[in-house]
Amino acid sequence: MTHKEIKVPVIDIFAGPGGLGEGFIQAGFNILLSAEMDSTACATLTLRKFFHCFPKGNAPEAYYRCIRGEISTADLRDEYPQEWQAASNSIANVELGTDSGNQTLYQMIDQKLNGNRNFVLIGGPPCQAYSLAGRSRMLGSGQKIQKLSKDEAISLTAELATHFYADHRHTLYLEYLKILCRYQPALFVLENVKGMGSAKASVDAVPGSIFSNICHGLRNPYDATGVLTSDGKKPSGYRLYTLNMLENRLDIPFEIRSAQECLLRSEDYGVPQTRHRIIIVGVRSDLEGKPQPLEKSSFRPTVRDAIGNMPRLRSGLSKEKDTSENWVEAICSQVKDYLLGKTSIDKILEHEIEIIRGENKDLNRGAIFINNEQDGSNAEHNELLKDLSDTRIGGILQHQTRGHMRSDLVRYFLVSALGNSLKRSPTLSDWQGHLDIIKPDHKNITAGASSLKTAAHQDRFKVQVWDRPSSTVVSHISKDGHYFIHPDPSQCRSLTVREAARLQTFPDNYFFCGNRTQQYHQVGNAVPVLLAKKIAQKIYEMKI
Repeated sequence: MTHKEIKVPVIDIFAGPGGLGEGFIQAGFNILLSAEMDSTACATLTLRKFFHCFPKGNAPEAYYRCIRGEISTADLRDEYPQEWQAASNSIANVELGTDSGNQTLYQMIDQKLNGNRNFVLIGGPPCQAYSLAGRSRMLGSGQKIQKLSKDEAISLTAELATHFYADHRHTLYLEYLKILCRYQPALFVLENVKGMGSAKASVDAVPGSIFSNICHGLRNPYDATGVLTSDGKKPSGYRLYTLNMLENRLDIPFEIRSAQECLLRSEDYGVPQTRHRIIIVGVRSDLEGKPQPLEKSSFRPTVRDAIGNMPRLRSGLSKEKDTSENWVEAICSQVKDYLLGKTSIDKILEHEIEIIRGENKDLNRGAIFINNEQDGSNAEHNELLKDLSDTRIGGILQHQTRGHMRSDLVRYFLVSALGNSLKRSPTLSDWQGHLDIIKPDHKNITAGASSLKTAAHQDRFKVQVWDRPSSTVVSHISKDGHYFIHPDPSQCRSLTVREAARLQTFPDNYFFCGNRTQQYHQVGNAVPVLLAKKIAQKIYEMKI
């Protein structure tokens, strides 16, 4: 068989909702198995796998009825039992790093591969322990420690560090290495956060940087794990490559290499988001060839390109009666009473208030499905959306707003209005004269700071700017929308699940299961599909 007559098999571990896998499918690969510990994400993976059981463009109408909420997944399963069973058999709801999880996954991989080593392993270990935000949260606030006595600070720092380095997520990459040893894939793609490049290993374990340890393990997985192949042989090692255009091979000792050369900036490759990720490609040592680096895109889509055509919605009011009238009053009265007349952007505020009082007074909060009459997509004129849209949906999915407290509504309004004026998200130092209104309700907001410019939580309320890529969509979006404020002040809200998914370049027919919090969490944890597709295309070109 020629390469074009078959689809190269892929095993996807730590799959999340499937962003990396979706990109590989779009590039022509076949995901044999997706492994993920979160049951809700597995439900999303199963539904998407069902969609891919049919030739491109030939998914049954029942699928679209299901994602529109007209029938349940149980109805879909009953109507297409064979396809649903095939989809279910391709998803492993397991926790790697546990005996039962590993055993179950190995059994499923054994069945899927049947001894075949001509496959690709993809995925990235959970990143919370490596991310800058995760390390800051788990190791404690520097300002909090500064308030303690010397002995108290030393004790607290040691306690936090003990818990931090005991976190099993530091060593989950070893599960990736075990699979490399046991099954010897021809190629692998490992993805992780930028912070992995600066994360340090515990001195009580393996000293040095996490990145160095992982690279060493990827080159020589047997040395790191002692695991033999499934037929009892010593496994081969791997050559490591980066897809960065400036530096496409890691060919000198890992101790003096930087993770920076493995860093891909999503906005350079047609993704409307400044998401920066470490991508390492491994080629088994007995194989020839290496992947070619990614070419940067001349098209740099923005927030406007991604979500500018979405149906306009209002936010909800939490902790009080949620009506359009109350929503309008909550915004307008606060702006009038506290800020109008005190800022340098009075005309902008007045204009947006008139929109809220006029054409926006009857906005709704959206729905799981909004029909075509309210769609207004015009995707055929949008270079980004033409690959994401699907007219068979008949509208827009999962475009619902959250409720916000009255005090946050005025913050959202002001931050987005000033953001449009500044062409960037304003920080606390931009709010001289009325900090009491805009600042977060944190007692330590200015503690230890000589001025507003050095205060903590500078960007506690962050607006996405129309004509720039968005900031990184992260799982924290599931907790609140403060970092993901919509750029239109007259809508006065945070991003919806579908808007976040657009910024992650998920197709519009990709449905996220679970409640809205779980949907946000899945979207924030994903790899941008378009970036994954471009990575996969480079792997596909190697013709393993």
